[in-house]
Amino acid sequence: MAILDDSVLKSQINQAKSQVESADSQVKQRRATYSKAKVGVEQAIAAREQAEADRDQIKAAITQAKAGTDEAIAGLKQTQASRDDAIAALKQSQASGNDAIAALKQAQASRNEALASVAQTEAKLAEAKANKEQALREFERYQSLESEGVISAQELETRSTAVKTAREGVRVAEANIDSAKARVEIADANVSSAEAKIEIADANVSSAKAKVDIASSNVSSAEARVESAEANVSSVMAQLRSAEAKVSSARANVNSAQAEVDSALSNIDSAIADVNSDKARVEERQTQLAQTLVRAPANGIVAERIARVGDVTSGSKMLFSIIKDNQLELQLKVPETQLSQVKVGKKVQISSDADSRIKMLGTVREIAPLVDQESREATIKIDLPKSDLLRPGMFLRATITTATNQGLKVPAKAVLPQADGKSIVYVLAENNLVKAVPIEVGKILSKNSDLANAKIEIKEGLKLGDRVVVAGAGYLKDGDKVKVIEQN
Repeated sequence: MAILDDSVLKSQINQAKSQVESADSQVKQRRATYSKAKVGVEQAIAAREQAEADRDQIKAAITQAKAGTDEAIAGLKQTQASRDDAIAALKQSQASGNDAIAALKQAQASRNEALASVAQTEAKLAEAKANKEQALREFERYQSLESEGVISAQELETRSTAVKTAREGVRVAEANIDSAKARVEIADANVSSAEAKIEIADANVSSAKAKVDIASSNVSSAEARVESAEANVSSVMAQLRSAEAKVSSARANVNSAQAEVDSALSNIDSAIADVNSDKARVEERQTQLAQTLVRAPANGIVAERIARVGDVTSGSKMLFSIIKDNQLELQLKVPETQLSQVKVGKKVQISSDADSRIKMLGTVREIAPLVDQESREATIKIDLPKSDLLRPGMFLRATITTATNQGLKVPAKAVLPQADGKSIVYVLAENNLVKAVPIEVGKILSKNSDLANAKIEIKEGLKLGDRVVVAGAGYLKDGDKVKVIEQN
């Protein structure tokens, strides 16, 4: 347990408590101000409601005045519509008169065209008759020539066809004359009809003009009524504007009073916040005061004392380091390529190059989730058993068995290297004769680098139960006879 200097914290706690009392006093004072402002709001609201009632009464009068205006406008629109109808009728009568005049002109033009057509067709008839007489004379002359044998019958036939064509021309011209005379008669009838329609249209125009005059007089009377109604509305609207101004003033008073209330509430909240802040500061200082007594988080042995009397410390600075419950751990660096072979809970053989007495089993407790970016190794933490031989900061050797395979091993002295790089052993055969057997060797298995007593892993060449020559193997050759000495 360690005790830190708490005199400054105690002084700060007393100062914070004084600030809490002062803030409480301000809260009470601001609450009284709030109550007074609230009464002002209620009075302002009452004045606003009275102003709104007066305004609503004036609005009702406006509604009534607008209704009178609407009625007058409706009457005006009706008289205007009647006037527009009369004007439209006048325009229609005038249009009918214009149409009748246009029809008369057209009928007269048609009659003139028909008369011209009669003269033209009479000229064509005279021409057709002359052509027919000419064709007859030519036909008679050609008949004489044909009877005398001067021309052929075919030429005579051609002159006969010309006579027929001329006669047909006369017949067509006579028919055209009859048709043209009929068109003249029709045109005369159309002219008479158009003149009658003009007389009727003139009478309609006179009647329509009289109706327009009456409708215009009615419109003037209706416009006067509308002007009177609009003047009444304007007067009431002026009263409404005055009432609206009073309402706006009353609302402004309400807003001002409400602002005072809101300000008072804000001041109360601010004062309460100050109280809470000061209380929090007291609690914080009391918490810090409690933290001047530093206790170890668990039982154990102090391994290192970092802080000294008079040092200035902080919450993140370490004061002591302890060995929790006398439990030591070993930290190993394992290459990332072998991490997948290490599992939490796996047993680890622990030894020491400095102290041969240290031979024990540890357990993998934690595998670091991150790999060092430079060394590409991860830290593995191993729980060590309690032992008086272990001290913090010692270097230990750990062996983790990642996999086991069944194999053969022989004393290293039994393996004889050959010139070609291969190795052989001598295997005891029948009648104590030896046979050279090529083998493939593996790892050298030794303790403390003792090669004299080391053994060699045999990967291939021997089988379980084979007996090999150990002592003196280097002096033998294939087929020699030896004396067997059993060795445990």
